[in-house]
Amino acid sequence: MKKKLVVGLVGLCLAGMSAPAFAGQWNLNPRACPDLREDRADRREDRRDARRNYGYRDRAEDRWDRRDNRRDEAVTICPISAFYYEGNRREARRYAKARPPLAWDRRARMYYRYNNGIKIYVRT
Repeated sequence: MKKKLVVGLVGLCLAGMSAPAFAGQWNLNPRACPDLREDRADRREDRRDARRNYGYRDRAEDRWDRRDNRRDEAVTICPISAFYYEGNRREARRYAKARPPLAWDRRARMYYRYNNGIKIYVRT
């Protein structure tokens, strides 16, 4: 029993030492992404439209706008310049002009990256 415990503790220590201690991360600046700015403006307009009711045609138009906005929000496309690297002060110079790691989506034929669980397509 003690042998298994010691082996487990040694494995945990080695796993902790193999990972970089001060690793930075790539973040998304939502203000630099035009698609996210447009989505935010559409949501604001939807809230404003919901306060006014001018009859059946207005309600139908509001429904169509909301459906269109949901479809538009389902796919987010941002330029690569919207991503920035946040690391410690030594890494800042090294990764100043680096690109974030991206994956390729064959169906959409675009690069993408997950940010907070949301798939964001990157226009390079």
